[in-house]
Amino acid sequence: MTRAVWCEMLKIINEIGGITLFILEVLKTWKCSLSKTFPLILEQISLVGFRSLTTVLFSGFFVGAILVIQFQLMLSQYDATSLLGGLNTSATIREIGPLIISFLLAGKVGAYTAAELGTMRVTEQIDAIRCLGTNPMEYLIVPRFVAIVVCSLLLLVFGLMVGIIGSMLIASILYNINTLQYLQSVPRFTDVWSITGGIFKSFVYGIIVASVCTYKGYNTSGGAKGVGIAVTQSAIYTNLFIVFANSFTSFLLESFQRFFTALTSGGIAL
Repeated sequence: MTRAVWCEMLKIINEIGGITLFILEVLKTWKCSLSKTFPLILEQISLVGFRSLTTVLFSGFFVGAILVIQFQLMLSQYDATSLLGGLNTSATIREIGPLIISFLLAGKVGAYTAAELGTMRVTEQIDAIRCLGTNPMEYLIVPRFVAIVVCSLLLLVFGLMVGIIGSMLIASILYNINTLQYLQSVPRFTDVWSITGGIFKSFVYGIIVASVCTYKGYNTSGGAKGVGIAVTQSAIYTNLFIVFANSFTSFLLESFQRFFTALTSGGIAL
């Protein structure tokens, strides 16, 4: 059992190394062909955005509603219902929103991208593109990679807006809390750090989804069975790396916030 665990850990480390080198190659290719890939990037952004927008909006609404119900159950025990709007908005922006949207993006767009690229690899379409004198990284990978990262940020904005609207609606219908009461405590719990943290996490998660899915799809082998394995592995590794990144980014952002708070308050001498 111990040997199996070590083998899985080494496999994950090997995947991280391969994905890191793949990201560097994508960035290098994008830097050298920015003008060529820009129209393709815009096309992929429209495809990824419209493909995920309905799912994100629908899920965001009900996530906001669920959080309101859960927070209300706890706050009502301490007669702190006035804090409902602030706590719910802060939790949605800092944690729940970026996570939910990244999972949805990985499950819908990520799996589709891995399957699409994997099919192109096993049917030798990628080799045909190279034979025609076109760089597959430039034509296939860079547009999809950048589009997924950009759409993760855009979908975060739309998802948070709908989630907050859904939470206000449920608070008004179920608990008779009007909009002004709900928004009154928002500035107390939601500051610049909360918004910055949510955007930063969404950006990191977007890079993870884009890199893992394009990497697994581009390096698929073994025919139709290999495509299935690539899609499965992309889903597993994406969710796993997002959970790891969530812990790391939360600790990093909290450390930065404490440092700058101490710095601005004069607690640290320069």
